[in-house]
Formats: sequence, C-alpha cells, structure tokens
Amino acid sequence: MGFSHIPVTSVFTAAILSGNPFMDVPGKALVNTFLRQAMWKYGRRYAFTFNVYPYFDPNLRMNPGSRDDCSEALKRATCWQGATCLGPAIMIAARRKMQQLTGNPDDLFWIGEIGWSSPRAQALHTEMKRCQEFSSLATFQTFYSGFLQWDLSLPGVRAPDHIFYFTLRDALNFGVQEFFGLLLSCQSLGCKIATHGFAAEECELPQIAMPMSWRTWAFIALGILIACAAASTCLYVRSPLVQRVVHWAEAKKPGRRGIAEEMSSSSSSE
Repeated sequence: MGFSHIPVTSVFTAAILSGNPFMDVPGKALVNTFLRQAMWKYGRRYAFTFNVYPYFDPNLRMNPGSRDDCSEALKRATCWQGATCLGPAIMIAARRKMQQLTGNPDDLFWIGEIGWSSPRAQALHTEMKRCQEFSSLATFQTFYSGFLQWDLSLPGVRAPDHIFYFTLRDALNFGVQEFFGLLLSCQSLGCKIATHGFAAEECELPQIAMPMSWRTWAFIALGILIACAAASTCLYVRSPLVQRVVHWAEAKKPGRRGIAEEMSSSSSSE
C-alpha cells in the first residue's frame, strides 16, 4: 500500500538505558527483547525513540553543603555543547547502546521529547524541587536558547536524526499539571520568554463552533424515526388495497341482530 519504507517506532523513556544494553526485566519491561524483535521485523525502518529529560534526572544534587543552591547541577543540565552536558550525554549513551544491540552505528535515532518546565512541574520529585532557580523562567530561557543554538552533533557518535522539542503550550499529563510549554495556553498572545517591554499584539480569536453532544444527536435521530413511522402509518392506512381489505373484513362481520338471531336459534335447538 505504499508504506513499506515509512519508519515505525515505539517511544521509551531514558530509564530503559539502565539495562545491558537495554532494560529487560520479566514482569516489568522486556525492552531488550522487544527491540530485537522490532529490528528483526522492520530492519532499518525501525527508529529508536527516547524521551530525554535532564529536568527530571534523579542524579542531580544540590551544591555541597547547601539545601537549596543547585547552580552546579544547572550548569550540567542546561548546557548542550560537550559530552559532560546531561542531555547530550544521555543521547550518546543511547546511541552506543543501540549499536551494542544491532551492531550498526547509524540506526534511525529520534528524540521524542526534550524540554524544561517553568514554573515547577508537579511531577518533579527530585532534590531540585527545593531549588527555586531550577524551575525559574530564566533557566527555562537558558535551556531553550541553548537548544536553538545546538547543531545536534554529539561527540564521538552519529547525531540524532530528529529531535522534537516539548512543547508548544502548558498542559496536563495524566491529570498532573506541567509547564513545559513556550506558551501558557492556546489563548496566549505571547511566549513565556520575551524581550523586556515586549507587548504582543491583540487579535480577535475566532469563535470555535462547539460540536453537538451525543444526546442532541440521539434526540434528532429519535425524532426522525418517529416522523418516519408516522408517515409510514399514514401511507399504509390510506392505501386503496388496505381500505378494500378493511371493508371486506367489516362486511364479513355479523351485525348485532345477526348475532342475536344465531344465539336464539341455538337456544331453540337445545
């Protein structure tokens, strides 16, 4: 059908990199087994896709002796140039594990999500939740600015083929509020990060026609059904054939007098 060359993928978090080469724990996640079978079935069509989030890295720590200063962790989590930067380091590890699995240094490699949250995401449960600077708007801007300037290259390995930045607007993730968006919402006129004094132009938002609910459609369908039934009944009753049958049946029925005579004759015979 023309799809034989289109890449296929399944998205995983960076947590699967903990295995050899990938996580393969019975009863939990047989990722290594899955990836082997995917490569056997799809070959070079299969794209390894990982979500990489330095923001959620559990290994980030506060500065020695501090409970709320994370400046050293921020340097590593928000930089993009070099193997010591956390984001590129995770990608390098992923690329090497891919090669360990398949023997190929150039399999399709996608980053499904990467981004930063400001203000603090409700799902952030690492030490960094105590560091105010970690989820500040200034750090958000530093991370995004560095991403835009990065040329996707990785020291010593082939670069990812595609990277998808997360995300356009703030949103709920399984009911938990996150703030990774460049915009607050779909109604926002400007980005979170902007030049000082910048004012977005106001514009009239288009009115979105709300679709009718299933109840409305159900009542419409019921009304149509009743109307069709009524029309069919009227046509049936007015049919000449039906009228002749009705008249014939009426003619065959004995009148009250005939019934009385039949009952009288029956009594006499007894």
